[in-house]
Amino acid sequence: MLKLKEQVFGDKGYSVDCQLSIEELSTFRQIITQQWLSTFRKHHPHLFDEAQSLGIENYHLIANKIDHQALWPKRNRVLPQDWVHQIKQMSFLSLLREEFGDFAISDIYDTKQHYGEEEIYWRLVRPGIPSDVGSLHKDGWFHGSFNGGYGMFPDGTTTVKIWIPIYCEPGKNGLRVAQGSHLKEFKYRVDITSDGTPRPQLEEDLTINDAPLISVEPGNMIIFNENVLHGGSINLGNQTRVSAEITMVLPKTTMM
Repeated sequence: MLKLKEQVFGDKGYSVDCQLSIEELSTFRQIITQQWLSTFRKHHPHLFDEAQSLGIENYHLIANKIDHQALWPKRNRVLPQDWVHQIKQMSFLSLLREEFGDFAISDIYDTKQHYGEEEIYWRLVRPGIPSDVGSLHKDGWFHGSFNGGYGMFPDGTTTVKIWIPIYCEPGKNGLRVAQGSHLKEFKYRVDITSDGTPRPQLEEDLTINDAPLISVEPGNMIIFNENVLHGGSINLGNQTRVSAEITMVLPKTTMM
């Protein structure tokens, strides 16, 4: 046993002790690249061959030819259910069940519940583009602000995020995590976007030392509880960072 539960719900709040196999990482890359290319084929067919030749890790070299924000809303980055089913057969999820007990994969995204459609999605972070990364936040802030402030997950449950670097350059891009931040309270507000989506915003100034970049290799997961402060790091590398996320929904008794 890796004692992941003790790390994730203990003083640290997160773990980096779980790794995809070489085969699993390759499958993630193939699946995500296939969806990425399918989106190009549908919306920018004249760029499909160039995108295919460059590869998703070099997406930034073609991104100036499209409207990045318009092309990549979350709905275009949520994996189809047949691929989710394929990922659910992977050994890392079996390991996580051994460590945490049984759990569900969240079917809530874009503030709505998509009954039975388990959510696994991916992100693109181009080099040197601050707007490609989110600000520091706790997932619990988002969960609690949905549904008119009543929250989206059932009473008696908690969530744990699995963040998986698919293409990354260790020490140059990835995820920032504030160790032990789940044990502290932070001031935040909830803004409402133009489409009515709640958007929690941290109201405290934190330095890079408060939430440093966690240096991990591709496939090396960062697993953390819903009250850990975290956020993307501006990409200082030479490739597009690609990462995947899965939210586990567990009974709160798992924390004990």
